Amino acid sequence: MELGFRYFLNQPFFKKIIIINIIVFLLPLVLNTFLFLFNLKQVSLINYFDLHPGIGNIIRSPWTLISYSFLHIDFFHIFWNMLILYVVCKHFLNFLTNKKLIEIYFYGALMGGLFFVISYNIFPVFKNTFSPLIGSSAAVYAVLIFACSYMPNTRVNLIFFDIKLKYLGLFYVLLSLIQIPFSNAGGNIAHLGGAFFGFFYAKNFNLSNSPFDFIAKFINNFKSKAKENPDNQKKIDNILDKISKSGYESLSKSEKDFLFKNSDND
Repeated sequence: MELGFRYFLNQPFFKKIIIINIIVFLLPLVLNTFLFLFNLKQVSLINYFDLHPGIGNIIRSPWTLISYSFLHIDFFHIFWNMLILYVVCKHFLNFLTNKKLIEIYFYGALMGGLFFVISYNIFPVFKNTFSPLIGSSAAVYAVLIFACSYMPNTRVNLIFFDIKLKYLGLFYVLLSLIQIPFSNAGGNIAHLGGAFFGFFYAKNFNLSNSPFDFIAKFINNFKSKAKENPDNQKKIDNILDKISKSGYESLSKSEKDFLFKNSDND
């Protein structure tokens, strides 16, 4: 057991993700097999970790914006997701640090979840539809489209012919887009969310910095402007704490105006 855990710790991030996904997929199956043999009620973890589009569900279970990405419906669902993740990370993204890959993967999953939730709450076609979302496809799409966008002219061999990564990425994006009316609408929308994030990350990528450094600069700008006025500093800190806990939309109009007023003095 110790040897297996040590092996796990020594693996790169993408292999750890693959291992975790496989364990999460197999564990309930093995458990339910024994429960079946002893004529006991079988359990389902999906209901606690899948992502439902209702806003109330998100408020009650915010972790589902990420946890859904560790669930898969069947063998082929997890097989193709993990295979694509392995191939892309192993052969195209081996220059990335674990931190960068973690950002792409988990923010991709989050963006896919947000696309899914927002779409189900604004498009009339999804009215009274409550299909939950599961699968790591959005996170995998983020990794795939990052590779296709960051090194667009790199060629990959598809057995019978070579193709540039940018065309492969475009194919996957268009495939998800045109499939929305026909099958798995929520899943395909989540794919597009992950793809969007992967593209955004690639276009703002720097190996030594994060595309999210602008957030830190934004916050530091507030703090530097407030140094001249301690009362402003205290008020800004309180507002930033409020954003951290409840989100930007929880701010009142006066609080939003105050933040922007203190950030526009350069």
